[in-house]
Amino acid sequence: MYKKINLKQSIMTHSNTFKFKYRLTLFLVMGITTVLFSCKRAAEKTGEKILEKSMGDDAKVAIEDEKIVIETDEGTFTTDATVHSWPKEISSEVPEFTYGKITAVTTQEMEGDKNWVLIFEEVPQTALEQYKEQLENEGFEIKYTATAGTGGHLTCEKGKLTVMAMVGDGSATLTIGSQQ
Repeated sequence: MYKKINLKQSIMTHSNTFKFKYRLTLFLVMGITTVLFSCKRAAEKTGEKILEKSMGDDAKVAIEDEKIVIETDEGTFTTDATVHSWPKEISSEVPEFTYGKITAVTTQEMEGDKNWVLIFEEVPQTALEQYKEQLENEGFEIKYTATAGTGGHLTCEKGKLTVMAMVGDGSATLTIGSQQ
């Protein structure tokens, strides 16, 4: 009527089954991670080759995660979606745009001139007018302004510096150029 069970043997069998399942799960996770990383790296290398061929044999392209660096005889272009802060290389004469969160920064250096493009999100509607006042207070001459609906555009200059700002729908693009 009653079946005699060896408790020690039952625990060992259950323990071995658990260890096997744990090892199998660990192996599968490591395998999937390796495959995904390999696919990502292969895609980056393919992207690099495509860009290099489209730009000519002299271009060197490096893609890593969310950063792209392109080097040619004419200069270097870098875009990095992991940078979320104001670049230190921008002249202190340019007031920092503090009206949103930086989501990406692109840098271009050609023949001694340097340009930055900063992309912002969570930008209030009043940002363009407030930034325009900051630029004027720093001695920038407003060359062009346009407003339409909830957004607008401005271009200004000061010596060898040019600043263009486009704001609208909660986002902004700021382009800063510095001539050498």
